[in-house]
Amino acid sequence: MSYTYMNEDQIDDELKCMICTEPFQSPVNCIKCGQTFCQQCIDQWNKQQLSCPSCRENGYLFVPVMTRIVLNQLNRLLVQCSLCQQTNIERSHFSHHISLICPKQILICMNKCRWTGCREDLEKHLIKCRTKHLGCFQWRNCFSCINQV
Repeated sequence: MSYTYMNEDQIDDELKCMICTEPFQSPVNCIKCGQTFCQQCIDQWNKQQLSCPSCRENGYLFVPVMTRIVLNQLNRLLVQCSLCQQTNIERSHFSHHISLICPKQILICMNKCRWTGCREDLEKHLIKCRTKHLGCFQWRNCFSCINQV
C-alpha cells in the first residue's frame, strides 16, 4: 500500500479493524459475534490460532462483508499517494492512479532497452530511445543497440 489516509483521525472507528487499527481491507465478519476484521489480519491471526480474536469461538467462522454501504464508505476514504504526494484520491481509485497517472511510478521501457524510471521521464526517454535505434531493423533484440541506450 503506497498511500496514507487523509484526515485519519476523522475516520469512524467502526470502519477500522481491531487487529491492525487501519480502515478495513477486504473486510470479513465473524458469523458468531459479527465483529469485522481485514481478511489479511484474520489470515495472519489464524496462523497462530483458529479462533475469532473477539469472541474466541474456534474454527473458520468468517464471511466476506457484502454490505454496499460499508464497502462504499471504505471506497470513498480519501488517500494521499506516497510517491507523488497527490491528495484527495478516493481509495477505490488509487490503483488507477498508480497504474495510469502517478508521475513518480517506476516504469520499464516498452522497447526492451532495460531503462527504468519515473512515468514523468518516460516520454523524454522514448524519444531518445527510438532515435538511437533508427537504423537498426532488429533493435529490440540487438545487443549493441541495447547497450547504447
